[in-house]
Amino acid sequence: MNLTFIIQAMLVAAVVLLFVTATATIRYRITSAALEVLILGHVARRVRLSDIEEVHRRGALVHESWSGPKFWNAVTIRRRSGLFRNFVISPDDPDRFLERLAEAARDADGAG
Repeated sequence: MNLTFIIQAMLVAAVVLLFVTATATIRYRITSAALEVLILGHVARRVRLSDIEEVHRRGALVHESWSGPKFWNAVTIRRRSGLFRNFVISPDDPDRFLERLAEAARDADGAG
């Protein structure tokens, strides 16, 4: 084995480790104005509650995926605008999260 192969293998392992670590730390937060996707504690994506058209557990063929390792907990958020209108996340308790998000979206829609 030459040195180049060893360095390439180490880089591939580092990228895979970084991906697994980042994916395992995906969290979701509902604020008064938006649904936020947090990776390693930093907001990576934000969807305004007023932009949410529908929330369900049926899935979507074409979507923007922010799901973590528990993909079977998928919640699909249908947005009113955007290139990818379906936004998929995977919270720990999908049914409870779905209820909280639907209520927050209704409240934001009624207030706006």
